[in-house]
Amino acid sequence: MARKAKQLTEQEIASIQINPPYLLNTFQAAAFLGKSVRTIREMFHEDGFPIKRGSSPNSEMYVLRDDLLTYMDGNGSLVK
Repeated sequence: MARKAKQLTEQEIASIQINPPYLLNTFQAAAFLGKSVRTIREMFHEDGFPIKRGSSPNSEMYVLRDDLLTYMDGNGSLVK
C-alpha cells in the first residue's frame, strides 16, 4: 500500500518561512525555500548538498537549516 502524501497547511508553511526549525525534512525545506518538493529532492542528489539520512535505506532525507543556508549562499542558484 502506498504511503499517503504529506502536505503542509498554509499555516505550517508560513510558520516555517518565519521561524524555520533546525532540522528540515524535504517538505519543510521546500516551504522554506519556496520551491517544490521535487526540486528539493533533485537538489539532494547534487554533489556537495548537505543531506542527512537515517540508518535505514527507506528513512527520510533531511537537512540542517544552517547547512542549507550555507550551501545556498555558496551555490547562489536558489537563494531568495
